Amino acid sequence: MSPERFRASIKAAGGVLYRPNEDGEREFLLVHRPRYDDWSLPKGKLDRKEGFLEAGLREVREETGIQANYPIEIGSVGYETDAGNRKVVRWWLMEAVGGKFRPNSEVDTVAWLNFRKATKRLQYTNDQKVLRRANALADDPTYAKIYLVRHAQAGVKAQWKGKDHKRPLDRRGRKQAIDLAVRFKAHPITSILTSPYQRCLQTAKPLENAIRLTAETDRRLSVDGSAGDVLNLIRELKGEAVVIITHGEVISAVMGSLAADGLDLDGPMEWKKGSVWVLEAKKGKIRSGRYVPPKR
Repeated sequence: MSPERFRASIKAAGGVLYRPNEDGEREFLLVHRPRYDDWSLPKGKLDRKEGFLEAGLREVREETGIQANYPIEIGSVGYETDAGNRKVVRWWLMEAVGGKFRPNSEVDTVAWLNFRKATKRLQYTNDQKVLRRANALADDPTYAKIYLVRHAQAGVKAQWKGKDHKRPLDRRGRKQAIDLAVRFKAHPITSILTSPYQRCLQTAKPLENAIRLTAETDRRLSVDGSAGDVLNLIRELKGEAVVIITHGEVISAVMGSLAADGLDLDGPMEWKKGSVWVLEAKKGKIRSGRYVPPKR
């Protein structure tokens, strides 16, 4: 399957609005759309020549009547509509600063709910994942989630006659790259970072298309990158949800360093091609790590 099959043709943006209630508890705003008879988070399509953040603020204002401020990026989520079209929604956490809801053509009622009740009422898994990340960011704006990915299966090194940095994915690797895109597009992602090697760039491509984010290359992620350099990179990613695509040698060094420092790791010390180590960090310090093996 071509990575182009994953290119999202519909672009939308939305906001997770929050405020404190009379008891100081955080509440989130959900909207009810009579057209679909569902509870969701406010969002809408981009107008022509409109940016994602501009659209998100506008849609929140139009659907809810609420003025929002201090947007913090939650990330981009991709999915297929009921009509089979590919869609990407970019989300922001927004503080409600004024305004009043009035029923309109898209939303007939709204509800301010605490995190537990809001999660339960939301009818779409994607919205629930967005809300979970929003709540974590509201608790701590430095909260970061790092998906440390070993590139997908490439051709056999001994059989490749060209330069190693140009060695491409093989057939299995292309399928693994699509598996990764399917997995990650359902979670809010703020950016994609990758080694400049061809096999890493190709691993990133389906996800780039699915959530309309351009992967950035970083030489610290090259095959000869050091654990210290990559850990410093991770410390820079405060408040982000980032997919990092690199090499087995780099992941081995990083995970070995974390294990030596006493981090409790959930999973075997493995980094198979197409696998993921999910790292969570606060204030630049990694707090946990969980291994997710490749699907195939």
